[in-house]
Order: sequence, then structure tokens, then C-alpha cells
Amino acid sequence: MKVSMQKTSISITIHILIIVAFARGATSFSSTNIRSPRRMRANSKFSQLLLMRTTTAISASRSSSNSHLPPPTATKNNNDVCIRILCLHGKGGNGKQFVDTSLLPLRSLLETRVANLELECNVSFQWDELTAPYEISPPGDGNDGGYSWWTMPPGVRSYNAEEYGGFETSADMVMEKVFPPEQNTLNKTDIILGHSQGAILTSALLSIHDKFWKSSNSTPKGYILNGAAWPNPYRKSLSSLSTQQQCSETVDDSSVVLPRMLFMMGGEDNINPTESALQVHDAFQAANFDVSIVNHAGGHSVPVARRALEEVVDWIVDIAKEKVTSC
Repeated sequence: MKVSMQKTSISITIHILIIVAFARGATSFSSTNIRSPRRMRANSKFSQLLLMRTTTAISASRSSSNSHLPPPTATKNNNDVCIRILCLHGKGGNGKQFVDTSLLPLRSLLETRVANLELECNVSFQWDELTAPYEISPPGDGNDGGYSWWTMPPGVRSYNAEEYGGFETSADMVMEKVFPPEQNTLNKTDIILGHSQGAILTSALLSIHDKFWKSSNSTPKGYILNGAAWPNPYRKSLSSLSTQQQCSETVDDSSVVLPRMLFMMGGEDNINPTESALQVHDAFQAANFDVSIVNHAGGHSVPVARRALEEVVDWIVDIAKEKVTSC
């Protein structure tokens, strides 16, 4: 055994010396014969052949001398994890524009962050979108048109309206997307991200449909509300969330693990002032939701400042890590 290993070691040493000597010669050749590419290719092929033979010999030596060692463990398992994020645009927008343009800085930073994480399996993100049913401006001139989730009389705002015209149609669209008839791990929505009217829609749905917060495999794990405002027609249901939870726990005889909520608030938002968004935040906090706030210096838009985006990415990554752990 020792004699065999010595012979193999000598063979490897000879091969390495040959390659080193050849490499030096090739270097000298390339500096003096720049106009001879054919000969350089031939030398390169010969060098590669020697390297392959040496590598084979080294592998054989390691195999015979280290056969008692266990094989290295894989750093990732075979289960890829996809985080599905449903995006609900604001009034005057559309789903495609919201995901492709408004959310591009956030998406790019998130993809970069996750690529640099050491996780047990590969994590990807799918950004789903819906477009509201009520047209405000028709498509044309390179745009996909503008839409709203409900209708209101002129001059009335969502935070002081007494009724959202056509709200049920929008609610059904979101319910069907989040809770399809044949739901499975591949089409489950993990996070809902709403902007402006899309955020108001999300808060209203949370207040009137306990499926959005009641613990189950189909319940989204988190909600992001950007530029939110008080959903005035649903103020009673939102203010009574804690009572709804107590009734749910009594009937089901089980504790409710509430999803997380992240509010993004712009200091210069003159469309939906932060006071209105804070009112929504406080209502969910009173109902014992796990709520957080990301403040930024921008206006009524998805933040682009690096610090604010980093905080949002941290929040999303935490949910992704939870899903990786449970897979």
C-alpha cells in the first residue's frame, strides 16, 4: 500500500514539473511569437491534456488514501422555495406598471440580498399582480391604462367616503386569487403588497374576511401597506377586529397566530397623509397584529431610498427564512 502511494506521488510530481516547465516555455513563446496562433493553440491543447492526466492521477490517489472519509454533505436540499407576492396597485395605475416599474428598485435589491444568503435551499420570488376592474383612463400611447378598485363621487376620498362603489367585485377578484378552489403549495400567496387604494383594499379585506388572518396553511404570512388610508366604509369592522379574534378563538378552541404587517409611510405624502395611515396601523396593533413601520422622506409612492428599501427587504427575507425552515 505504501509503495503504491509512493509511486503515485512520484508520478504526480513529475506531471506537475512538466506542466510548470511547459507553462514557462509557453509564456516565453507568447512574448516572442505573437503572430503564431496555430502553434499557441497546439501548445495550449497539450498543456490541457497534461493537466487532465495530472488531475486524474490526483483524484485516484485521494480516492485510495481517503476512502474512509465520509462524502461531503450538500449545502442545499432539493426543495426550492418560491415566495409569491400579490401586488395591488393604486388608483390610476395597473398591475403590470406597478410590478415592472414602481416595484423595480425593491425587487432588484431583494433578489441581490437573497442571492448572497446562505440558505438551506434555493429561494426565488414570484411577483403576481391584479389590475383593478374600473377603468379611469384607456390604454394607449405605450401605457396600459389606469384603473381603480372602486368608484366614488367627485371630490370624495377613500378615507371619508361612506361607500365604495363596486367594492364587492374587487374583493372577489382578490379572494379568488389568494384562495383558489384548488390551492396548493405552488400557488399559495405568501405576502400581499398594496399601494394606496390597493393598501386600503387590503386593510378592508382583513377587517371583513377572517380568512386573511385566521391561522391556516392558506393564510398569507404577511401584508405590506404603502401609502395606506383609513377604509372609512369598513371602520366598524376594522375597529372591532380584536372582538372578532376572541370569537374565533372561542369557536375553534385554538389560538390564532396573526400574520405580520408592514406599513410604509412617506413624510411628504400629500395624497394619503401619514395620520390616516397611522390610524390604520393603530387599529391592527390594537388587535394584536405584529405591526412595523418603515418611514421614508418620499411622497405618495413606493420608497426608492436605500435605507427604507433595506428595511423592507429585511422584513420580506424574514418571512422567506421561515418558509425555508418549514419546507
